[in-house]
Amino acid sequence: MSLFRGISTTALVGLMVVLIIIVGAIAYYVGYSTGVSQAKPTTVTVTVGAGTVTTVTKTVTSTITITETVTTTPAVTPPRKPKIAVVSDIGGRGDLSFNDMAFKGADEAARDFGVEVVELISNVEADYLPNLRTAARDPDVVLIVGVGFLLSEALLTVAQEYPDKNFAGIDTYTQALAKEKLGRILPNMMDIKFEEHKGSALVGALAALLAAYYDYPHIGMVLGIEIPVLWKFEIGYKWGCYWALEEWLKKNKPEFYEEKKKVKNNILATPLKERVLWTYTGTFSDITKGYEAAKAMYEKGAVAVYNVAGPLGLGINRAVKEIAEAKGLEMGPPFWIGVDANQDWINPGFVIASMMKRVDKGVYYATWLVLQGKFREVVKKYDGVLTLGIGTVIEGKLMEGISISTLKDLDEFIQMGIEAEKLTGKKILPMPPEQIKEKVKKMRESIPSWIWEAVKELETLIREGKVKVPAPMSEEEIKYWREKLG
Repeated sequence: MSLFRGISTTALVGLMVVLIIIVGAIAYYVGYSTGVSQAKPTTVTVTVGAGTVTTVTKTVTSTITITETVTTTPAVTPPRKPKIAVVSDIGGRGDLSFNDMAFKGADEAARDFGVEVVELISNVEADYLPNLRTAARDPDVVLIVGVGFLLSEALLTVAQEYPDKNFAGIDTYTQALAKEKLGRILPNMMDIKFEEHKGSALVGALAALLAAYYDYPHIGMVLGIEIPVLWKFEIGYKWGCYWALEEWLKKNKPEFYEEKKKVKNNILATPLKERVLWTYTGTFSDITKGYEAAKAMYEKGAVAVYNVAGPLGLGINRAVKEIAEAKGLEMGPPFWIGVDANQDWINPGFVIASMMKRVDKGVYYATWLVLQGKFREVVKKYDGVLTLGIGTVIEGKLMEGISISTLKDLDEFIQMGIEAEKLTGKKILPMPPEQIKEKVKKMRESIPSWIWEAVKELETLIREGKVKVPAPMSEEEIKYWREKLG
């Protein structure tokens, strides 16, 4: 600076030392004389040579307080996992069928997409509304799934109460109710339905050809509550029986067809409308009713009984086991046919196949659509209903929901039995997994290959749209098809 040009470095240093001593002395005097911690401004003027160098004003106190400021970085809260909530129908976990399949789909979504699963079990119908509301109040839940036709009304109510939440119903008719009562569909609700009539046609064809081959006069079917969705099972099964005998067998094995028509107890000698024995038990939970209905059918000569009543399949199985034990049989006939899940493992050698209605896939696909941000777009595009069947493609993604059980998918459903054992604390698997697979394989190989080929041909025709399996959903339609097929 220009003020200091004539001053040597040594002189300048000395000047600064003097300045510091003067300031310190003044501070001491002020503090001592007052005896209080009161700040007083003190001005010191230093003159160097002919001019003023600077003026220093310093505030001095007898007490020095040092304030330390610490800057902290707030902890980053990790993002919470999105949740999907599954509200069961009556029965909950361990039914080895409808509810277990829904939870299986949720568990697979958790595995593949990293979501968390919330399970809400309905023990009675009165649980539906509170369970759905409990799920909807959870801020992390992005999808609420109601499992079963009977949750339709409850879903309509709660989906309106929580418009920011996404809802899906398995086998529900909530959007039909919305149209009827509100005049529009709900943008946050998806009814997931299945082409059960097509899968039922496949096992109906299988059962009919078994009856023709083994000389049995009937095939049977035990159903739950009589509701429209079960009409599709009923007529699909009856139609499959008709197609197998009167279209496929008559055309492809004419000599066999004519020969078996002459056998008294063969299904081909039974009047068309009497070939399928069927009954609605009025329940999806009373296993004893399933047993009683199936027992009567086996006594009349059913080669196989189709389970269309969830847990009642255990009652059907009981009836088969009694026959097997009485006759010392290691495999059928007689057989029974599983539903929804691959139930072939329940009594290996006596469950000829299962009509797999992939409820698990419905839950899985709905979760995928939500996480992809496509859920409401698909609701709008498909008028609120997602139908999964054979060869179904939605938004470029294969979304099949119907198939007949195979040996390849047996492993994952044996695991379902293992999980049911953990939940119920009861022994469920009839034997070790490897032994189950061996017995199922042996049973399937005992059936003539042409029977399996016929069923596969029907599946191909359905996939290609070359045959149309009836799917009645009204009283007029079900009446019409019962008049034709019995």
